[in-house]
Amino acid sequence: MALMYEVTGYDRQTGRLAVSYDVPEQKIALVKKIAGIGSSDDGLGSYPLGPTQLPEIAKALQTEIEQGGCD
Repeated sequence: MALMYEVTGYDRQTGRLAVSYDVPEQKIALVKKIAGIGSSDDGLGSYPLGPTQLPEIAKALQTEIEQGGCD
């Protein structure tokens, strides 16, 4: 089974997963850099993103990422 990277958003009221965006293998290094995750980090876990990081990641993934109501 291959490791899969996603940008996820959790509903602020319920804490449940609300949205998920796959990160293609060729974009993993860039997304980790934008998120401030070291290249040697295995990426397992959750990493909060700041308000400037999310638009940069959305641009890198060439998709709109919903920001309202999610952490």
